[in-house]
Amino acid sequence: MKYLLVVTACLLTFSGMGQATPDTICTMNCAHPGYRSFSETYPTTDGLGETITREYILHVPSGYDAAVPHPLVIVYHGFGDCAADWADAVGDYIGFNILADEEGFIVAYPQAAYRPSKDATYWEPGDNGAEHLYDNDVYFTQALIGDIAADHNVAADEVYLAGYSNGGMMAYSVGCTRGDMVAAIGVMSGAMLDEAGDCDPAHPVPVIIFHGVGDWVLPYDGNEWYASVAEVVDLWLDHNGIPASSQVTTELNAGNVVHDAYSGGNGGTCLSLYTVEQEFGAPGDHVWFSQEMDGVSPSRILWEFFQGGCAAVSNVAGEELPSRLSVSPNPFQDALHLHGGKGEAMTFRLVNLEGRVIQAGVLQDNMTLEGLGDLPAGVYLLHTANRVFRVVK
Repeated sequence: MKYLLVVTACLLTFSGMGQATPDTICTMNCAHPGYRSFSETYPTTDGLGETITREYILHVPSGYDAAVPHPLVIVYHGFGDCAADWADAVGDYIGFNILADEEGFIVAYPQAAYRPSKDATYWEPGDNGAEHLYDNDVYFTQALIGDIAADHNVAADEVYLAGYSNGGMMAYSVGCTRGDMVAAIGVMSGAMLDEAGDCDPAHPVPVIIFHGVGDWVLPYDGNEWYASVAEVVDLWLDHNGIPASSQVTTELNAGNVVHDAYSGGNGGTCLSLYTVEQEFGAPGDHVWFSQEMDGVSPSRILWEFFQGGCAAVSNVAGEELPSRLSVSPNPFQDALHLHGGKGEAMTFRLVNLEGRVIQAGVLQDNMTLEGLGDLPAGVYLLHTANRVFRVVK
């Protein structure tokens, strides 16, 4: 009798040879109308074999036409979550599935494997090279794309990844190690565990990041376990060959959201960072953001970036601004040097993320803001009449 190691909540099986090990405690997945699963069988030393099954929830847009290739967005859930709950929360409650219906893209909500070491379902970033559904979540993503494409007309050059928290780690990891599989990645309140040396330089990938300054799980400024958002941005700028000097910063929601746009990377890549200082009246938290940013939902901003963000960012970066002001160094230590004001009279304010004014005055050509050595490390905003610069100490 062949022994089956069945890795799914819906197919928990006991054989005479042993007990199956579930990869998920999310038994509600199989009751979801979009439930799907696929399996692979691997040889074992006892010759009995091992079958691994993985699950996902699929949303096919209304008006789907099998004759037309459709973009695919894979949305990874956070640590301990269930695909069905995540599909309901992001897909239905926040409205990502409605957006998919409007724009005509397919959405997959995959289920992370159950890991006994932490007694939870979660993603394990990093490509260890194993072609195994349980041992390598990067390989699982490749197999997931293949399973969806087997039954649906997926545009191979329009596969996108989005992830929240631990799912954001997974999106980063696939983009870093297997950029050939995806056209762009997006991360909500995530962190990156892969290091620069793990990334494949042959495949640069556009990146969009949303992160709150009040994130208490994966702090904006990092901690002993996780890199700061600024460090992750620098890694991707370097990986994609995007010049830091391309940065264009704008404010949304009356300054409650700061958007840093970088462009001009290898293969036309770009990076967009949305720093959420306030959402719904509180510091940006560890969430999938939902409050509109200047009238546009974060989910739509994410999708529009996927569809044409680098072209849009390049257009913004190429605008002729009234002043070609530049700020250096960034990061800074004791002073900031402002260059190229072209003699235009304008005011400036240097503020922290809580809005406290550090320095203010009238901007002059090639001036230096001094006396900054005692400021605590962190992110600051330099406001001028027509620009906002995000600087880091």
